[in-house]
Amino acid sequence: MDQPEAPGREATAVPNKPETLEQCHAVIEQMGQELAKLREQVSALLDKKLNSRNSSKPPSSDGPGDSGNRAQRRTSGRVRGAQPGHKGTYRALLAESEVDVIHDCPPPAACECGGPVAAGRPIRHQVFDVPAQVKAEVQEYRLYHGVCGHCRKTHASVLPAGVPRGQIGPRALALVGLLGTAYHLTQPKIRDLLAQVLGVRFSVGAISQAHGLVAQALKEPVQAAVKTLAAAPVVHVDETSYAREGAGRHWVWTVTQPKLVVYQLWSSRARYVAKEMLGESPKAKLVTDRYAVYDWVDAAQRQVCWAHLLRDFTRISQRAGQAGRIGRRLLGLGYVLFRRWHRKDQQVAAQMAQVQHHVRRALERGIAGACQRTALTCANVLKLWPALWTFVSDAAVPPTNNAAEQALRTIVLKRKISGLTRSRRGEEFIARGYTVVESCKRQGRDALAYLRQAMQAHFTGGLAPSLVPSG
Repeated sequence: MDQPEAPGREATAVPNKPETLEQCHAVIEQMGQELAKLREQVSALLDKKLNSRNSSKPPSSDGPGDSGNRAQRRTSGRVRGAQPGHKGTYRALLAESEVDVIHDCPPPAACECGGPVAAGRPIRHQVFDVPAQVKAEVQEYRLYHGVCGHCRKTHASVLPAGVPRGQIGPRALALVGLLGTAYHLTQPKIRDLLAQVLGVRFSVGAISQAHGLVAQALKEPVQAAVKTLAAAPVVHVDETSYAREGAGRHWVWTVTQPKLVVYQLWSSRARYVAKEMLGESPKAKLVTDRYAVYDWVDAAQRQVCWAHLLRDFTRISQRAGQAGRIGRRLLGLGYVLFRRWHRKDQQVAAQMAQVQHHVRRALERGIAGACQRTALTCANVLKLWPALWTFVSDAAVPPTNNAAEQALRTIVLKRKISGLTRSRRGEEFIARGYTVVESCKRQGRDALAYLRQAMQAHFTGGLAPSLVPSG
């Protein structure tokens, strides 16, 4: 006896119900094709789940529960703070000639027993503090007009050489420039700091104009530094977005050397920008990512960043089937490459030969039999094959573009703290100001002292100090 259907439910008819063995095989084949398509769609969706380990996304974008969180990966079983055997660092005492005030603190003249106490050699204890009140130095210039007693010609006095026409002097301008770059302060915060600490009150507009003056003073030394880039032996190049309010997306480019970092902001990340900074035929070897704008330079003159490649291989390894196996193989070979390179011995070329052989075979397998996305990535990497191994033949070339990425990080922090740039003047200040700060840091120079000299030269008509490293 048939059972009645449950209320609210209808019998589901199976379309094209197979009745013969041939029809069953046809349905199985159709379902197999549909399953393959669904797997491909799932794989594509998983590819969109990007983090800092399988893409160029920054670590700050990783969620707290992400297994790839760097803070979690670095966790060890040790307690916080200095470890046993750590040699501490202590501030050296200043010489007595450098001390402002000396206070003698003698022991009591007599002991409780009534005997006299003779003072021995003192223990020196120094306390560093700031003055009770820090005031800005204000200088007033009185400009007079006069009339000749004979011909009635009018004469007017002029400001002395080196005196700015604005109210902010060269040393204060240098401080405003440093606060807006090295310390990532916004213009309102710079205004508030000057008012609270120095007792001077300027508007946000005045701080913005001060940034413009700093940018003008740094124009020539930065341009001179840019001209040296093409002839450098090795340079790292990278770019990242830096939007301007109301003007769409802009990009900040950096070209980095061990002792020189140059930033420029452009409205494009096209090839002509890289050529503008490096020249049509640069002599330098370029360390870059796989971005196509750098393809005008021969692959043998480039080094593709292996840190980026490891992220690409990680993304491939997360795919199913053969693609995942190829990705894991490439990822393991990348780790072997870094272990051998970090040894820094003389046999690096011989040790890399075997790694090169296996990497090439894995890439060729990826092109031949893996999914379409994996095949495309492997083909693009293989097309740049000479650029993968420049570091093997030239010890001055590292296998990663970390230097440029680290240089861009300070600009990214500024962008996140201060928000969008509002004018071309602001972009010039950001690019030139950070060029000075980061270059001085790498050269062991005082950025504030450099900015003071540059501002003074700007107002006196002299030459600003060079940013190009001497050695």
